[in-house]
Amino acid sequence: MFYRWLVRKQAIALWAKLSDQRIDEIPLADDVHFQYLGDHALAVDLHGAEAERAWLRDRFFRSFPDIQFEVEAMVIEGGPWSTRIATSYAATRHGQIVYRGVNIGRVVWGKVVEERILPDTQALAAALDTF
Repeated sequence: MFYRWLVRKQAIALWAKLSDQRIDEIPLADDVHFQYLGDHALAVDLHGAEAERAWLRDRFFRSFPDIQFEVEAMVIEGGPWSTRIATSYAATRHGQIVYRGVNIGRVVWGKVVEERILPDTQALAAALDTF
């Protein structure tokens, strides 16, 4: 129980860092597998921490420069050797929801090793046309 509470606290802090675009502070494993799913301009399937950070800097935050993430719900299971975290979130701009999504990840000994993001692709595509 305490472990889940601690992981939730750390995960919420990581979402705040992402909102502040402090992506170098997010503990990614060197061989992290990152997927941003969908049929839109930001869809990607990457391997490696530097590839994910570059995508965030050069693609995502250039498309959405002042986006913020609000955690709506989180489910955590497993131990520190393999922790699964599912987070539903709202991506907002100036207090308005741009799109909602779900991030399914796995953390091993404090480092993110897998991330699969399932955004609302219709809302995301519409937002990409207006930004």
